[in-house]
Amino acid sequence: MNNLKLNNDLELSEIILGGAFFGTNITKENSFEIMDYYFKNGGNTIDTARAYCGWIEGGEYASEETIGEWVKARNYRDNIKIITKGAHPSFTTYRNRLSEEDIRYDMDISLKTLQMDFVDLYLLHRDDETIPVSDIIDALHRLVLEGKTKAIGVSNWKFERIIEANEYAKKSGKTSLCISEIQWSLAQCFPQTFNDESMLCMNDDIYKKYLDIGLPIIAYTSQAGGVFSCGYNKDLSDIADKHKKYLSNENIKRYNNLLHLCEEKNYKPSSVAIQYITDNKLPACAIIGCSSVEQLNDSLCATRNKLSYEELDNLV
Repeated sequence: MNNLKLNNDLELSEIILGGAFFGTNITKENSFEIMDYYFKNGGNTIDTARAYCGWIEGGEYASEETIGEWVKARNYRDNIKIITKGAHPSFTTYRNRLSEEDIRYDMDISLKTLQMDFVDLYLLHRDDETIPVSDIIDALHRLVLEGKTKAIGVSNWKFERIIEANEYAKKSGKTSLCISEIQWSLAQCFPQTFNDESMLCMNDDIYKKYLDIGLPIIAYTSQAGGVFSCGYNKDLSDIADKHKKYLSNENIKRYNNLLHLCEEKNYKPSSVAIQYITDNKLPACAIIGCSSVEQLNDSLCATRNKLSYEELDNLV
């Protein structure tokens, strides 16, 4: 599996294993099996967050706890990169949580839950544009100095805020944001698709901005919930209720382009959906979610194939 090298020499697997449901919808035993298979097949990066499954009874901390137990049981801390996230808005009061107190609290709880002294990459879930970027960068920089994280990044931040934050970091000699996490998949999506206006979805304008400066991306929901991998009719007339949020003329077109390419190359749709991210001109990693080793194996086919930029352009 190829790695994406960030500006601080941190290297992340091009396919990142998402652990959102580890320890909840996916049992601890199955989670261990999935992580074992991922690591055995060359993966070195697992994504989690303190807030994952906080909306499920008994789910709070389960993802970080399960991943931490696996790393400790396998003695893999020196061989695996851990991404976690903090400062998620409150589930109950919906207030933003980007004060240094909030950021530091979440980091300390995450490290305790993970049973680790540090994480490799720490991301902030959401932005609050009422808070100066200088305050946020200063808070994150102190975590780096204390050795609690090797690198920092953000999720669902506007491009202009990232540029502003990194300009401040460079001017003041602080740690810069090395990566941005954004919703990006072959299926065209919008914040309204997920009923969450705080999300940021890739579009042509945002893509060009990132490509111009070469800032790496972590793509979440990179397979759009597997909508293109279920074997639906070409017109998506039989699409399941869980995927109807992706039903549009544009996505029908993209689905047919995908099926044509898969037939021509003898590739799996799940693989091509990931390759749309990992083989792209824009440096990027794709977070994948899976509930079984079989699903994971289908996705890992992406590491054995390669698509040209022309082939990728023909998908959209």
